[in-house]
Amino acid sequence: MIVSIRGKLTRKMPDEIVIETGGLGYICFISNNTYDNLPKPGEEVSLLTYFHVTENNQQLFAFSEITERELFMMLIGVSGIGPKTAIVLLSAVSPDEFKRRLIASEVSMLTALPGIGPKTARRIIVELKDKFVKLSKDELPKEESDVSPEVSDAYDALLALGFQMKDVRNSITTVQNQGEKLSTEELIKEALAELR
Repeated sequence: MIVSIRGKLTRKMPDEIVIETGGLGYICFISNNTYDNLPKPGEEVSLLTYFHVTENNQQLFAFSEITERELFMMLIGVSGIGPKTAIVLLSAVSPDEFKRRLIASEVSMLTALPGIGPKTARRIIVELKDKFVKLSKDELPKEESDVSPEVSDAYDALLALGFQMKDVRNSITTVQNQGEKLSTEELIKEALAELR
């Protein structure tokens, strides 16, 4: 089992990288979170890995944090979730936020991702939720029902416009932190200004 890799980063793309070590170049599939933590090509990196082997394929997945790799391992243990789907899920939000939202049973967060229907989303929540209840009460998120209709509608509208879930969530959070009570239209307008 290959559990880590260290070498020169020779290619860097949002979903995959190439690391050269020992005269060989290894393609590693990554999440957006890991991508954001990587240095420029040409520099040395050390990443945790998961080596996925099937009858017809071999793939290496790389992670900048142990939390992300642990969450990845849990996700691929869920029936119907493969490594590629798990990486897409982990690219949507940070590992810590993913855990908190999972505990809050936010089905909509998962179903907004490509290839995840309500049935699969519920299966992920049911199978993984209990593993995360060790979080302290301070870390627990608000239940989905506590989210205002304005925020929920603005969130759905921005996703429908084609923006990435992570960017939408960040822009809405930024607008909300300004402390004003906004209508759905105002929230969308302010969030769009943050997104552009």
